[in-house]
Amino acid sequence: MSDDRERDFGGLYRGIVMTGLVIILAVNLPGHMTTDSVIQLAEGRADAQRSFNPVFMSWLLGRLDGLLAGTSLFVAMNAGVFFASLIALSRLAPRAHWLAVVLVLLALLTPQLLIYQGVVWKDVMFANFAIAGTVCLAFAAERWSQVRSRYALLAGGVILLAIAALVRQNGVLALLAGAVGLTLALRSHSGWKTCLVTGLGVVAAGSAVILLLSATLHRALPQADPSTSDAGLRIIQHFDIIGVLARDRQASLEPLESIAPKAADALRDATAFYSPERIDTLDQAKGLGGHIWSTPEGVVPATWANLVMHEFPDYASHRLEVFRQIFLTPDILACLPVTTGVQGPVDVLSELALPARQDRRDNQLINYATWLYGTPVLSHLPYALISLATMVLLLFRGRPSDFVMAGLQAGALAFAGSFLVIALACDYRYLYFLDLAAITGLIHLALDPSGLGRRFWRSST
Repeated sequence: MSDDRERDFGGLYRGIVMTGLVIILAVNLPGHMTTDSVIQLAEGRADAQRSFNPVFMSWLLGRLDGLLAGTSLFVAMNAGVFFASLIALSRLAPRAHWLAVVLVLLALLTPQLLIYQGVVWKDVMFANFAIAGTVCLAFAAERWSQVRSRYALLAGGVILLAIAALVRQNGVLALLAGAVGLTLALRSHSGWKTCLVTGLGVVAAGSAVILLLSATLHRALPQADPSTSDAGLRIIQHFDIIGVLARDRQASLEPLESIAPKAADALRDATAFYSPERIDTLDQAKGLGGHIWSTPEGVVPATWANLVMHEFPDYASHRLEVFRQIFLTPDILACLPVTTGVQGPVDVLSELALPARQDRRDNQLINYATWLYGTPVLSHLPYALISLATMVLLLFRGRPSDFVMAGLQAGALAFAGSFLVIALACDYRYLYFLDLAAITGLIHLALDPSGLGRRFWRSST
């Protein structure tokens, strides 16, 4: 009888992953929805954008809803993409180690898999597609000498990563990180010039897919109000201006002060409702929206740029505190760690003929998650540390696929870091990609930890 260390636990690992997917779909379908996802479903059905959410997910929800009313098909497809990636990882290892079996069992018990995979959120879809695209690039790196497989896997990886970037704008960092990881992985197959050309080719191809799909989808789902096209950036600027004023109420608001003094006064008055936890508290500032959204084009961006330049210490203090809220979630309950059921605007729910929902099963899932509030399981910092350690270990082991999966960790950390300048609220879901990438990378490493041991032994002798 062979030693346990030589046994292949791949079959057991894949069986657990597939069983986990079935269980997750059983406890979550037809899926959980919040205001964002309810509005995106309405956009997909009506073939018209009414928010500044990325258009791809709205379009996809509409197409799948046309096949089967509701979000069941979307949830099953979305979760299936991630779980297929987990299954595929076992094919990258010579044999699957029992440690990966243990880790995937534990991962299935986390809210990040058990509940989040059933939530209709762009954050979840982005994470799933970014990981799937990176896994495709990892396979391409391992099978580079097989020309047909290489190009098919490269194409699949580029398309999946491009979709991820269409779902979350700063998700383009995952495409860039995947290209860098692939460039490093190919150094054993080709010279640096060829490696760089390949990496740049992945970025160029991904960018082309993003631009093509974006243009096509904006024609398919035109914006009902074209003036909202830059609304997301404007909202960040409004939040930053008020954040700086909360630290120095007398800070200059030129040129806004001269052109629209009432809007400047409204921004100063809104500091009474400022909170680094979320921008929503500013809704209590009466008249704020009417004043700041009616300002001439370009005035608010110019005021924001002037404020950042001349009041940078206060801007940095505001941004660091907002990032602390989203990354460390000091008050986890204020950061919506888990959601279940269906909630959204009453008029939109009525339009969709979709009743609000919070049934017994939804409550049971929430109750389960509450046992993990305040623990490392629902805290981004431990996952960031796991991601960083996993990246180092993968680079040390140095297989072609390891470099690509290390790129996944770098991309997830960079993605989390981008919220230092764009965060508007501390909702836990915003950094979901970081958690999921850390879990995926650790499982990839655990599938063959003996390879790490052999590399360490060679390097020390």
